[in-house]
This record gives sequence, structure tokens and C-alpha cells, in this order.
Amino acid sequence: MTQFHNIRPLFSALLLFGSIGLIAGLPFPAPGEEARSLTRDDAIRLAFQKNRELGVAALDIKRAASRMRWSGRLENPELELSYSGDGLGLDENESVFELGISQKFPLTAKLKNEKHLRRHQIILAEAEVAEKRRELAGEVDLAIVDLLSTREKIRLSNKLVSLNREISDFLKEQAKRGEVSNLDVTQAVLNGRTLEQEVKSLSALEKQQLLQLNQLIGLDATTSVDLQSNMALPGTRPSFDVSLRTVLCQRPDYVLGLTKIDEAEAAITLEESKRWEDIAVRFFMEEEDAVDEPTGLESNTFAGFGISVPLPLRNRNQEGIEQAQINHEAAAKELEAARFRIRGECEEAFHERADAWDIAREASGEILQLAEKNLEDFKTAYEQGQASLIQVQRAQEQMLELRNSSVEYITFYHRAAARVRLATGSYPGLSVSSDQPK
Repeated sequence: MTQFHNIRPLFSALLLFGSIGLIAGLPFPAPGEEARSLTRDDAIRLAFQKNRELGVAALDIKRAASRMRWSGRLENPELELSYSGDGLGLDENESVFELGISQKFPLTAKLKNEKHLRRHQIILAEAEVAEKRRELAGEVDLAIVDLLSTREKIRLSNKLVSLNREISDFLKEQAKRGEVSNLDVTQAVLNGRTLEQEVKSLSALEKQQLLQLNQLIGLDATTSVDLQSNMALPGTRPSFDVSLRTVLCQRPDYVLGLTKIDEAEAAITLEESKRWEDIAVRFFMEEEDAVDEPTGLESNTFAGFGISVPLPLRNRNQEGIEQAQINHEAAAKELEAARFRIRGECEEAFHERADAWDIAREASGEILQLAEKNLEDFKTAYEQGQASLIQVQRAQEQMLELRNSSVEYITFYHRAAARVRLATGSYPGLSVSSDQPK
């Protein structure tokens, strides 16, 4: 914001004609352009639907579901054909033709365990996508707070510009009658130009923030957003009355940790079922042409089956089981670390919000009221010839600084409140799906 310490005395007369309130500024859309009216929760829900990166991430759930759908199946059977003859031997037209088919079957519940593991991986993918939604919601929330803050500053500056125009016109009339100097008029005009530059700077910032918000939500860059929210400060100090258990249920990253443990346990079960390799069952038919004394060449047909059982003497999948057990231990440690991290994030966010409320309440309460009363007293004294214009200017500058500080502190509070939502995961439509895959 403009440093009001550098504004000349006549600019201080701006507030002699009115007071400035803290009102959230909402720009009107351009002619023919329809504004998108959204609350903060509406914007978050819309981002869940339209954000392109989130849409790509959601495909991981489909991949996991596809893997489960095609898991737990037997290997393809093998067709065997063989022919042998005695052309390189006695050449008596003896031959053997064999047709067989073999199929491998697991001795354990390996296929069932594999499908069970894939079910957990679907929930894992859902939790990962939900965590991305939580992070996106936090970005959208902070972007909205910043945009509301900038719009409020624009509204405040626009009121100052409007008041400056009124006082400049008033001083020009006074200068024509010789009651004030032309230098005073020039100074008032320069002060107005300075404020207009500040408004232009804030308007450029607002455009950038709106572009960023539209990109996060997934709206077209030219979409105008009418935010149905304000920067009002709550009347009571925010409480800490939120249980860690409730927060953990709302945090997708904690649900993700729980699911990783379930997945690791299912993986151990699957690896243990791989200690025995699959047996192979073979069915065959054999046609043989052989010379049989004294009748000569005769044909005969045989049919049979065979079983091949691998013996787990050397390889009992010890490596796979050990790796799965290590993964289970890592998942347990990650869950404990997530619990500790989430608890720390919540404590930090709740204390930051409470401290920000205290500061913002003080900055926009008694101190600001005292500054306003002080300005009114100096205005009255100035009208009665008991105070100088410089004294009025100083009182006005002090009040302007306090009002701008109030905007900053209120913004700081709302950013802290947004971080509380991020830490607790209290966003609409965030919960991990509880539907178990069939």
C-alpha cells in the first residue's frame, strides 16, 4: 500500500468529508460477461470436478480397479505337440505322435490372496487422490482469501480516490476565490494521482490472482468470479475444541497410512502363499506305429495324465516374504510419523489462528475506534481554529495506517483459518470412498 506518511497536509482533508469502512470489494463483470457466483466451498467443490491435474490423478483409481478385475486368474494352459519317427534308424515306418495339454494350479490360496491385495490397492489409490484433493482445496482456499483481500484494498483505495476528487474540486473553487493557494490544489491533484497508481497496481494484482484461482478451479481464464464471501472477523475467539481422532478421520494422508498397513499385511499373506509353486497337471494322447513280430507294423493309441509338483527344498520365497515384512514395518512407522506430523500441524495452525484473531481484533477494535475519535476531535478543533491542518493530517495518517494494518491483520487471520481447514481436512467432498470393491 502507499505510505501515507508522504502525503501532504491538504490530502488529510479527505476524511473531513466522510469515513472509510472495511467492506469487501467485488468488481463488476465487463458488459456481456457473466460472472460466476461462488462461495468458498462452492469453489472447492468445483475444483474437485474441473481441475485437470486432479482428473489425471483420478485415473490411478481406474488403473487399480482394472488390476483387481484381471487378477486372481489361472495361467493360460499349454498345448503340447510332438512327433518322432525312425527315418534316421531302421526306417521301418515306426512313429510316435503325441498331443497333450497342461495346466498349472496353485496349491495355496494365492489367487484369492492376490485379489484381496488388489482390493486394498484400490482404497490406497482413492486415499492418494483424496490427499491431492485436500492439497488442492487448501490452495483454492488461500487463493480466495488473497483475492478477497486485494478486492477489499481496491475498494478502500477507490473511496480515497473519490474523496480526493471531491476535495480537489472544492479546493479549485476556493483557489478561484483566492482563499487557498494553487500550490495546495496541485498537491491535492498529485496525491490523487498517487492513489490512482496504487489502484492500478492493486487491479493488476487482482487480475493475476483471479487467473491463478481460475486455473486452480479449472475455469476458463476469462471467467469473472463473484465471491459470495467476505473478510469479516468472527465475533468470538476461535476455539481449540477439535479432537485429534476426528481430525485423523478427515485427513486422507492418515487414511492412506492405515491403508498401507492393510496392503502390507495382504502382501505378506500373498508372499507366504507363494512358498509352494504351482503344480502342473498334464493330459495327453499318444498314437504309436510300431513293428510287432510276427504281425508287422501295427498302430496303438495311449491316453494318460501326469502331475508335476515342485519341491520347496531351496527356494521357499524367503526373499519375497522378508521384503513384505519390511514393507509392513515401514508402513507402521510411516503411520506413526503421519500421526505425529498431523498433530503438530493442527496445534500450530490452531494457535496461529487464535493469535491472528487476537491481533486482528485489537487492530480493528478499540485502537481503530480511538484513532477515529482522535481524528474527529482534531477536525472539530480545526474548524474552530484551535488546531492546525498539520495536526489534522497527522491524526488522519495515523487512522489510515491503522485501517490498512487492520486489513492486513484480518487477511492474516483468514489465511490462518484456511490453514486450519487444511490441517483438519474439513473440506466438502473430501472423504475417502468407503465402498469396497466387489
